[in-house]
Amino acid sequence: MTTARLLSILDAHQDAYGVRDAELARRIGVTRQNLHLWRTKGVRGLPTRATLDGIATVTARPYRTVLDAALHDAGYLDDDADGEPV
Repeated sequence: MTTARLLSILDAHQDAYGVRDAELARRIGVTRQNLHLWRTKGVRGLPTRATLDGIATVTARPYRTVLDAALHDAGYLDDDADGEPV
């Protein structure tokens, strides 16, 4: 399985700030188990707006970037030939 885009955003934040999974999950408003499921099974459905807001806030990324990553990972958004979201 390729690395999920949403997890790439979270992993970059963890690498930059040394935050553990449990603390990251708390900050974005999900359980540690939920974060673990995203890592092992992938993002299977679109997270709630509150969760996406939490990710955007904690990682200091624009909400649209986080939403696009989640839509792509959940299978609602494809890439065109240039790798840009459609």
